[in-house]
Amino acid sequence: MRIELTERFRRDVRALDADGRAAVFEALLNLPAAMGDLHRHAGLGLRKLHHSGVWEARVGLGLRILFTVEQKAYTFVRAATHDEIRRYLRSL
Repeated sequence: MRIELTERFRRDVRALDADGRAAVFEALLNLPAAMGDLHRHAGLGLRKLHHSGVWEARVGLGLRILFTVEQKAYTFVRAATHDEIRRYLRSL
């Protein structure tokens, strides 16, 4: 599987501190294995949020990442707080 990052996602990650960036990077690396394994899935708190195929993964207590799953790629859309993610989903 390929990993694609939108420009918005890149800006979100750049705005994080070093610990936040490291946590996002770790989640990106763990995500492909977690999508197919229920026990790994629990650690990231993966869940489908929107009928258009948008998924959420938890990265620590206050940070979430949004992504879509296509046949051969994960496309990461946002890295933001829970409230920012809710606002983003309302705009879809």
